Amino acid sequence: MSKILIVSKTRLSNDLVCVGGIDMEKSLSVRLLDRNGYHETTSDCPYNIREVWEVEYISSPRPLPHSEDINVRSRKKTDILKQDISILDILRKCNFNVYTGSIRNVFEGKLKCTGSGSFYISEESVPQNSTCFWICDKNIARQDYRSKIKYNYNDGSRSWGYKISYVGLDENPAQIIQQGTLVRLSLAHWWSPDDSEDEERCYLQLSGWY
Repeated sequence: MSKILIVSKTRLSNDLVCVGGIDMEKSLSVRLLDRNGYHETTSDCPYNIREVWEVEYISSPRPLPHSEDINVRSRKKTDILKQDISILDILRKCNFNVYTGSIRNVFEGKLKCTGSGSFYISEESVPQNSTCFWICDKNIARQDYRSKIKYNYNDGSRSWGYKISYVGLDENPAQIIQQGTLVRLSLAHWWSPDDSEDEERCYLQLSGWY
């Protein structure tokens, strides 16, 4: 059994949710699936952020960078993280790597960018993980686009900055993520539009902040 701290819940299609956690005993980032390796629905998923669960699981990694998947065989909620203990405190205690500086440093510095300002990972250079934590070096401003919640990161290297899709469950998240905030980033599954000649890519997503 492992003690897992829930750190994120993000939205998928068909009312499914993606749940991220930290195995505090093994110092691992994990993505919690059901015993058959599927995401749970919003109504079935029992996890909430900052809860600690005692979990028995088997690793079920997908092709890189999605190395975090686990199939949960049994689970029991044991605690809720006290308000005076931050997620960053836990990360440091578990010796997690937390990126600092430019967002270009995250995911082993392997992010690329489209002409329209979206970050992604290509098959040419794939990191070992699809989730990471980062202390943002700039204010990040909400800037919705075509009814989708997005955030704009602007370090001055591109006139209009860079846009990152928000995939958390909050329907009305903050207008500004302040510089110095701990942020959780993730990479979407490999994908390419049907009408595109581009290779499959994993696009950068913003899944939460603390």
